[in-house]
Amino acid sequence: MHRILIGLVVGGLLTLINTYPVYAITKHSQVIKKPEEALTLSRFLKGGQIHTLAVLEDDGEILKGVDLSAELNKYERNSFDVIKNLTFDQVVNIIYKSSKKTAVKYADILPGVDGHEHLAIGINYAEHGKETGQVKPFMFPKLVKTDPFIHTLNYTNGWLLDHEVELGIVFPSPVCSAEDLNHIMIGFLVVNDFTDRVALMREMDSQNVTGGKGFPDAKSKKGFLPTGPYIVIPKDWRAFVKHLQLKLSVNGKVRQNGNAKDMVWNIDKIVERSLSVKGQKKSYYQGKMVSLFDGNCIPANSIIITGTPSGVVFNAPTKGFIFGTITKYMFSGAFFSDAMHPYLLHQYLKKEMTNPRYLKPGDYIESSINFLGTIKTTVK
Repeated sequence: MHRILIGLVVGGLLTLINTYPVYAITKHSQVIKKPEEALTLSRFLKGGQIHTLAVLEDDGEILKGVDLSAELNKYERNSFDVIKNLTFDQVVNIIYKSSKKTAVKYADILPGVDGHEHLAIGINYAEHGKETGQVKPFMFPKLVKTDPFIHTLNYTNGWLLDHEVELGIVFPSPVCSAEDLNHIMIGFLVVNDFTDRVALMREMDSQNVTGGKGFPDAKSKKGFLPTGPYIVIPKDWRAFVKHLQLKLSVNGKVRQNGNAKDMVWNIDKIVERSLSVKGQKKSYYQGKMVSLFDGNCIPANSIIITGTPSGVVFNAPTKGFIFGTITKYMFSGAFFSDAMHPYLLHQYLKKEMTNPRYLKPGDYIESSINFLGTIKTTVK
């Protein structure tokens, strides 16, 4: 009798496990680096002021740590400004000596970084280049306000909504030379660089993709830049970045999985190349040419979005599709009214509109990087 009851209980549990949606939001504690290895900072709103929390624990629902803003009497817009003029070790010492411990609910956490002017790198992982048919990195601005890590993205009919988990980097002061990276703290955070592929395919220059045309418009829509719950400032950032694993799942199924050490341009190269085009208006956005960033230096508290691993929805047209479309172009007489490249792009866009893997209302996306937390996006 006991064996029968045990069997029924086990069977019932297995049934629940097998039928419960794999994408249900569950409570998962996050691994937080010790302060002496890396500072983990979150922004939250309390009493009408923005506070910065030095996170010591994340149990999946609540962050616990030291309120650095209360400790230092500094309530700045961004966390780097709260610890400005302090060394790494001085901040660590403040954290361990502080009695101003606090707990913050997930719902009260603000975006890891505030602001709406950011830099992005396209095709910075070789495998992503292969899947999209491009071979070298390029740069463009992403001009949209950041969103928090508990994130709702309101879907617009007609989008082909794609996901891109990415490592973001942030500087505490303007960076005017790659040499500056040897003397300053650097913050890291997880971001998702959402993209509307319809806008991109309609506006891009198919014969000069790395010129970046179409990318700022397709990637700068409201809700297209959620950030992780915190920025993490490692004591040794060069060693730290080699161990960062980027993952993204949709409805519980992993789609992207890559390591930051595989970036084509490393952080030094990204800074070097970004500074090489300072002041030049080389990106097309909302009908006019714009620069990658204002001034001669990469601004403080702007996120540099460093590229995504393979596994996005969009893939380049196959050789078979291209051959078939060109054949149709020639024998249908379409060449009398349309140039070949725009015609090919239009036909591929029509095909992609039937691709069920693009994100849609009801989808749940988790974008994570170890030590940097997880963005939880619901499409509505």
